[in-house]
Amino acid sequence: MEMFKTKEAAEQLSVSQTTIKRWAAMFPASFPKDRFGHYIFTTQEVSLLRSIKERLEQGESLDSITLAENQLQAESQSQAEPGPIIRPLPVTEPPMQEVWSRLVRIERSLDQKADEVVSVQLLQQRQELEELRRLIQQLAVSIESMQQPRLQAAAAYEELHPLAAMKLKTPPKKRGLLRTFFSL
Repeated sequence: MEMFKTKEAAEQLSVSQTTIKRWAAMFPASFPKDRFGHYIFTTQEVSLLRSIKERLEQGESLDSITLAENQLQAESQSQAEPGPIIRPLPVTEPPMQEVWSRLVRIERSLDQKADEVVSVQLLQQRQELEELRRLIQQLAVSIESMQQPRLQAAAAYEELHPLAAMKLKTPPKKRGLLRTFFSL
């Protein structure tokens, strides 16, 4: 079975890639995306796109077009398990069907394993963030304890020398611009 990328399908139909993507987005059941979010078209799907193009050229609007296959695939996908879209292989031989079913099982277990790895990584990152929060709290407490003697010393200084402490707290007066030029 021959597979086409969006660009190749667009070249076959003499339309832009954006047009192909727009048509495919209107009928997601007939034109599923792969696991990377890209459209890959079979020869049957390209013929569906060709029929959409012909109907549009005849004057139908895109909203009014319905695909008979669209409804059949939507029903079959709603009954299927959620997960990556795997197109059935047109095989009649039992050994090939067994290989295909093994491949499907391996892909599902691989997806499950990838999800587990991501979950473990998220838990580790959360633990690291929690450790960093504790460290920041410890640093804040130690900084406060270091500032306590300094604040106590400043309070004692204010008691002994209130006028000097007032001068330290009040900012110096700004001199006007003219005074700085004519202060000679």
